[in-house]
Formats: sequence, C-alpha cells, structure tokens
Amino acid sequence: MAGIRPRAPSARPPRRLSRDARRTQLVAAATPVAALQGLSEFSLDEVALRADVTRNLLYHYFPRGRPDLTLAVVEEAGRVLTDDWVVDEAIPLPERLATNVGRLIDHAMRPSDAWQLYRLARVTTDPEVRGVFDRFVDTVIASISLNQLGTTDPPPLARAALVGFFAFFEAALEEARAAALPRARVLAMLNETLVATLRAAEG
Repeated sequence: MAGIRPRAPSARPPRRLSRDARRTQLVAAATPVAALQGLSEFSLDEVALRADVTRNLLYHYFPRGRPDLTLAVVEEAGRVLTDDWVVDEAIPLPERLATNVGRLIDHAMRPSDAWQLYRLARVTTDPEVRGVFDRFVDTVIASISLNQLGTTDPPPLARAALVGFFAFFEAALEEARAAALPRARVLAMLNETLVATLRAAEG
C-alpha cells in the first residue's frame, strides 16, 4: 500500500485540546493519508502517528474508525472546495465566474488533497460517502445557478445541464493537468462552456 512517511511516535502524552480542536487536528492528519491511499484503505496507524496520538484516541472521536473518519475528511474536502464561493451581486458576473471556476482549477491542477478526495468520493460505492459527495455537488450547482440564473433552485433542464457540466468540468481538468495546459486557456474554455450550456438549456 502506498504510504506517507510518518513521524516517529512521541514519548510525551497528547496535548490537551478541546474536543473540537482535537477532532479538527485528527481530520487534518487523516486528509493527506486518505487522499493518497484511498478512502477504503488508508492506514489509521499512519493517521495516529501523524497526529501524535494513540489509535485508541482515534476511536474515541470516530467510534467506527475508518468509516467515520472517511466521512469527516470528505466533508472537510467539500468545505474547502465550496467555502467562499462568490455570489455577491455587487461583483460583476464575469469576475465572479472567473474567481469561482479559477479556484476549482487551482485545486485540480495541483491537485490538492481536497480535489483528490472529491475524485475518490465521486466513484465510491459507499452510500454515506456518496451522500456527502452529492451534497457538495448540490452546493456548487446552487451557487452557480444563483450567479447565472438568479436562483438556487434551477429548473430541471438547467439542473441537468449543470450536473452534466460538472462531470465535464472534472474530466476536462484532469486532461488539462496531464497535458500541462495553460491555466488562462482552461479557465476561458470552461467559462464559455458553462455559459453555452445554460444558454442551450434555457433555449
């Protein structure tokens, strides 16, 4: 199994943190491990070593172990990818579009751990993880629709177009990264495709 070189375990006991702070720390430690090793295979021992805690402490915060920690890292990935989506009408629409699509391009081109986890969640057969993934997609679609159509609840055909665009978006970015395409060209292509997709749905 692919691994991340863990830090050597420390002899000192774990620092006392608030419950929320400790949970945040554990999710942060698990995120790169899950992104590299896969949602169903990542090592809890590596997560514990990276967080400098015992494996038992992981179970204290995530009682089912890997399944609960998986939900937490996918949830966090969705937050990272969707937080701060620009929907302020005071900002010109082309600027909002460029900012929002550009952020996702930057995640995909690295790729970031959040993007890797999104990609893994897309193909999972786990219904709980899929539920988190679907909520993430719904958030993006609602935000795009608010900017482009003035509503977070697009008509059925427009929603179908946006779902299809998002799948295209992901595939296009994977190809763009593999081919090392210029970010500006990719951004322009995706923006134009989105506008044309919604125009076709409205027409």
